[in-house]
Amino acid sequence: MSWKLIAKAEQRLANEIALLRPPHGGDLRVALGYPNTYHVGMSNLGLQVVYGILNQTPGVSCERFFLPDADEIEEYERHGRHLFSLESQQPLESFDLIALTCAYENDYTNVLRILDLAGLPLLAKDRGSEFPLVLVGGAITLLNPEPLADFVDLFSVGEAEGLVEDLVEALRSVRPLSRAEQRRALADVPGLYVPSLYEPIYEGPRLVALQPRDGAPASIAKNYISRDQFESINSSSWLLTEDTEFSHTFLMEVSRGCPYVCRFCTVGFSYPKVRWKPLERIWEDLQTVKQYKPRVGLISATVGNHPQIDQLCEGLMREGLGVSFSSLRADQLPDSILETLVRSGSKSMTLAPETGSETLRKSINKRFSDEQYFEAAGRAFDKGIKNLKMYSMVGLPNELDEDMDALVKLVEATRKLQVSRGQGGGRITLGLGLFVPKPLTPYQWNPMATLKLAEDRMRRVSSQLARVGGVKVNAEVPKTAILEGLQARADRRLGRVLLKVYKKPGYKNWLKALAEEGISLENELYRQREPDELLPWSHIASSWPKERLLKDSERARQQRFKETIAQ
Repeated sequence: MSWKLIAKAEQRLANEIALLRPPHGGDLRVALGYPNTYHVGMSNLGLQVVYGILNQTPGVSCERFFLPDADEIEEYERHGRHLFSLESQQPLESFDLIALTCAYENDYTNVLRILDLAGLPLLAKDRGSEFPLVLVGGAITLLNPEPLADFVDLFSVGEAEGLVEDLVEALRSVRPLSRAEQRRALADVPGLYVPSLYEPIYEGPRLVALQPRDGAPASIAKNYISRDQFESINSSSWLLTEDTEFSHTFLMEVSRGCPYVCRFCTVGFSYPKVRWKPLERIWEDLQTVKQYKPRVGLISATVGNHPQIDQLCEGLMREGLGVSFSSLRADQLPDSILETLVRSGSKSMTLAPETGSETLRKSINKRFSDEQYFEAAGRAFDKGIKNLKMYSMVGLPNELDEDMDALVKLVEATRKLQVSRGQGGGRITLGLGLFVPKPLTPYQWNPMATLKLAEDRMRRVSSQLARVGGVKVNAEVPKTAILEGLQARADRRLGRVLLKVYKKPGYKNWLKALAEEGISLENELYRQREPDELLPWSHIASSWPKERLLKDSERARQQRFKETIAQ
């Protein structure tokens, strides 16, 4: 074993404030990981919530692992060692279950990299019962887990709370069985999806059927917890560390779901209802960590809508704790949030117009006006916010070139407002991202904007704003979004491509591997999908029926081109 790797693991543990550690003993050992680096993975609240659930389940001991940093990977390969857990530095292959929480499609290659570093056969069919079962959960399983289907024994679909207990009981009961028998038995647990029990059938480049066998269910129901259950659980950080995007921040989930169902966003379509964490429960969770004086990060799709937001902000300010907010809307931005930000020492905040055109904004169901945006930004500047980060997408359905000009005008007007409110020394930063059509939203049938169109529109905005003082444009690399979009809506044939690119997942390598496997971006990304074609994720239960999503997609088009249609 490399002492350098052990020393780094021990240093990370020493730098953490741990409210919970794995118990000693127990009959079921789980290695819980995130398919990215420690720095990224420890910024994910979902990982910490599952860590807490497992380590409070009787008889279960759960340890963490992450994708090693580049220098660590070299060390593993140089010494020929297998990936080990953080807490006890035991190889992953010695655990009963390897579980990963995956939030982003571009981390799929990292899942394979981790299995490889752990010394496991990459394909699930090549792993017998002498190897740990491999489970993947997280946000991607709510949408389309199919690209990972050949590498995973089972997916946890939906919310972890309420499912972990059934999973643990099932894992104990299937121990004496063969791997095939284990998978079949686990498929009977609600919320678990065993991909090997489904046979894909193709006609040319199209998936035409995904046939269940051995009595597997035709549709996978997602696991959801009730409002009362959500109110009672602890969904906050169990570990604090400086080595993360949210340095020394105690993350607290104050709501789950979103009432706005913006058509481009998966959150409103992934969860059947919005659930709010009551103030009493938030305070109870905060008591466990208050002595460490952490920064508090409130996690919500729309934190300004919390029915007790004013009292929450007042209490946090009274405690003298720094506060950050995960998502703010221009039409739900009470003064209490602004005052809390400023008193916490924040000089910057983010307001996302999503697009500069009011008509396009209404089309994507982001229902606030330019006037509301300016009103919110003006109050922020008046309260002491100096820098404003704006975010907008390009390549949205029904988008026109003139929408790019409207975005430029919106940014210019926001900068003028910033100067007029006495914050001219600050900066406006516009983040530009390429829209990715996601499964189970009204846009799941839409083509994605081409690389050329995305680059042209980003260039158009950037060049026009280059002449505006105090404004900076940060445009993402569209190729990254192209790969995200490819993986978001692909079927399990993409697994053959993942096998070829996972060690060097550069864009050129992707294109080469796609060509070798006969998979085209034109078919996967740049065509309008037909309403009656089978989508790779059709077996994953949707909160909205297909007919309702189709009607909403057409409603979006009509809202965008209302005047043209009327003529």
